[in-house]
Amino acid sequence: MTDQSGSTGGAMGTQVPGGPGYGVQPPAGYGYPGGTPLPSGKATASMVLGIVGLLLIPIIPPIIALCLGISARRMADRGEGAGRGMATAGMVMGIIGIAFAALGVIVATVQGISAM
Repeated sequence: MTDQSGSTGGAMGTQVPGGPGYGVQPPAGYGYPGGTPLPSGKATASMVLGIVGLLLIPIIPPIIALCLGISARRMADRGEGAGRGMATAGMVMGIIGIAFAALGVIVATVQGISAM
């Protein structure tokens, strides 16, 4: 039996099994399932302390940034949190800050010795 549109399927507006349609909609939930986890606090602190160590206080924050960066990166590698990139950035800035602090100490020492 065919209708006026020339398709088979009986009454107007019914769909043929397996034909186009919306199907079953998933239930409405909160957020996206399986989304990426938030970066760990250690990774964030490492990056912030690395920035502070480069811009403001060049002695203690870079050392803490390096330690926290190593710890956060190991956590991210074990799958206990995200933020591996932030941890790496904190580590790199910590290393650069420590190098600048060491260079400053060496320059100050050489200038102090040559002034005698």
